Amino acid sequence: MNKLNSIFKKVAELEKNANEVKLSKVQVELGLLQDIEKELITANAGAIKAIDLANAAKKPAETALNANKELLVKFQNFVKQMKDLGIESPQREVENGIVRIKENIKAIENLIGNLAKI
Repeated sequence: MNKLNSIFKKVAELEKNANEVKLSKVQVELGLLQDIEKELITANAGAIKAIDLANAAKKPAETALNANKELLVKFQNFVKQMKDLGIESPQREVENGIVRIKENIKAIENLIGNLAKI
């Protein structure tokens, strides 16, 4: 009978130790998970900041795009009015201005398109 009691005590101790080991393992795993979550936040902080900046850049880019489109229309109307009046405008300067405005529009549209992908 003493031997049987001794076996039961040892089994009980083994179960207790097993539960303590399991609990320690869970605590370690939770600690590791929390560390990983902190590192993930730190690792992504720069990306989050960049996304916020990109989102903030959309409105000024759209404003600039609209302004350039309006300027292009005004420039083209100016050229038409000059021709209608029979006045020769400085051709090279006019062409260069229109080319620059069109390049600006294309660059801003690309920028907005790229910002939209973020």
